[in-house]
Amino acid sequence: MHAASAARFVGRLAAGSDVAEHTAALVSTSSIGTSFMPGLLPRGGIDQAVATGIVAATQYGLVVTSQSGYAALARRLVRTDSASVPAGRAKVFAVQAAVGLGVAAVGTVIERALPPDPAEPIRRALVRTLGRRGQRIGLAGVGVAAVSAAEAGLGRGNRALRVLASGAGLIAGTALAAYEIRRYREMDEAEESRLARPADPITGQVPGEVPGTGADKGEAAGAVGALPPLARSLVIGVAVSAGLQGLAYLEGAFARGVSRGVRTVAPEAGPLAPLIGHVVMLGSTVAAVLAGIEYVERGAETGGSAIDAAYTRPPDCRTVSGGPASVIDWLTLSREGVRFVNMALRPEEIVEVTGVALEQVSAPIRAFAGLASAATVDARVDLVMEDLERLGAFERSVICVASPTGSGYVNYVAIESLEYLTRGDCATVSLQYSLRPSFLSLDRVSMGREQNRALFHALSWRMRSIPEAERPRLVGFGESLGAHTMQDAFLHEGVRGLHRVGMDRALFLGTPAGSKWAKAWRVDRTRTDPGGGSVELASHREWLDLDPVQRDAHKFVLLSHHEDPIARFEPALAVQQPGWLGPVEHRPPGVSSRASWTPLVSFVLTLIDVKNAMDVVPGIFVAHGHDYRADLARMVAAAYALPVDEAELARIELALRSREAVWAERRLVAEQLQRAKEAVQRQVDGWGLAVPATA
Repeated sequence: MHAASAARFVGRLAAGSDVAEHTAALVSTSSIGTSFMPGLLPRGGIDQAVATGIVAATQYGLVVTSQSGYAALARRLVRTDSASVPAGRAKVFAVQAAVGLGVAAVGTVIERALPPDPAEPIRRALVRTLGRRGQRIGLAGVGVAAVSAAEAGLGRGNRALRVLASGAGLIAGTALAAYEIRRYREMDEAEESRLARPADPITGQVPGEVPGTGADKGEAAGAVGALPPLARSLVIGVAVSAGLQGLAYLEGAFARGVSRGVRTVAPEAGPLAPLIGHVVMLGSTVAAVLAGIEYVERGAETGGSAIDAAYTRPPDCRTVSGGPASVIDWLTLSREGVRFVNMALRPEEIVEVTGVALEQVSAPIRAFAGLASAATVDARVDLVMEDLERLGAFERSVICVASPTGSGYVNYVAIESLEYLTRGDCATVSLQYSLRPSFLSLDRVSMGREQNRALFHALSWRMRSIPEAERPRLVGFGESLGAHTMQDAFLHEGVRGLHRVGMDRALFLGTPAGSKWAKAWRVDRTRTDPGGGSVELASHREWLDLDPVQRDAHKFVLLSHHEDPIARFEPALAVQQPGWLGPVEHRPPGVSSRASWTPLVSFVLTLIDVKNAMDVVPGIFVAHGHDYRADLARMVAAAYALPVDEAELARIELALRSREAVWAERRLVAEQLQRAKEAVQRQVDGWGLAVPATA
């Protein structure tokens, strides 16, 4: 095989054998560069590879399918098949270029006819984005089709033109990607300093560093939105590009195989055969992804229902669910529920930190019902209400309804802060609605919303039976998906709904962008909050900056970091530019000026940020991303109007950090011991020996 033939073979191997595949290679390869755009949080090498792979592969699948449609239309118009003589192929390519030009023209008209509007419905944004995409992909297809037409009509004896036609998309895409990567690398020192990750105000530790070394434990740079080092970035880009082209070749081979089958079975469908082949391949890929998600969800539910090795016995405390006074079986509480009830503060711990006399302290109450505690929402609410009665919750001064995250997790720092600040004179109640992490529990929001509505209904009726002077204060707490499910229990009511159930105050951490209650409140506060009782802040410092009269009026607080991806991420990112990626001068702190909204890419990068939003070190508290622990004790005191002096607050914050580290170490040791025992047992079983259970 001489050089030109070899080059042509390599080009086709990398970029496919028709215009649709060449165009897809151009678009997908060039998109590798945009995937290196700064995000809200740092990305390590693996995360960058995942983001690049998702963006490039998705672009390839979408473009090759749409371009196959253009090719099918062109063959219909020319009334010849792509396998015809060179002159016929050249005519098909020319008509395909004309079709692409027409699509680009229509896309341009649509994009200009529908300028962005902050209040626009998602359908309008979708149509505009499709127009923008049609314009850009159409023009890319025009260029590739024109080169292919020249090669088919004139290049039979021109080896250079044949090689160019085979690899033009790949070459141009790689050049564009390299340019984009270099452009994103040019972050000046001023921005890196502006976006630097804050240190723990108590320990001085920077998140992501190995304690005591100052060395970054991960692959990400130290600034928010920073990218992997340049050399690693280039290696990642080349590796993902090579892998993508290998997959592209396999996709093309599969699609061509389906096309041949279609022509054999239905010859009259010949012009549509390539399109059918690519559609089948795209559908197969989507089905595989959905199957993978289902597999991950099943694994997450299995892990969420398992009990930690650190908790092998029910709690012995008479003021928590699962304990001696409870009607709820502790084995039904799930992993997070068992942690929650076992970690309740002891009166002695409260005395040690606050310095008050033991007789002034109560044992805090924690009531929790897991998904396995009862089969229905009503039954779980009845169980937890009975536990509240048995445990003495209605004799306490504060009852906190805590809506958990997807897995059932309730922020230990927030509840422990409440228990310290009230001297244990409080009760916290929570209902589980999922066993999976929050990002896999979006389909359970409706259940969480329904449970919270039922629980508030039961609580409000029970509280009305108590004389007003003796009635506990009812407060709410929700973090992440927990904030979403609690807020949406009052959907279409605004702040009036919180007042309706008798809620005195509430604190919401990292409210997801998908919360319809919060979205309605942000859009029209005059209607949803006529009394001005709610406020959204990024830090305790912003709370202190408010006028004292304003602080007294704000009873419902949303604490949302500017760079928290969970507070920013929503499906609309794929087709609609959000306000936080608007003009640089109007962007909130923590959002890189180098970032820009790009359909699909911004969605994927923010989704990767969501995955990393809670990459925390036990005992090292920061106020950054989706980690609200550094400000939490102070915000609990402020939001719930619990007086505390600075000296006691400092002791509480130190105790919170110490407790979290101790509990994390305890769970880790128990888990490692359990694994060691299991390994020993497997080895003994392999020897065929019988070992006593206590060994």
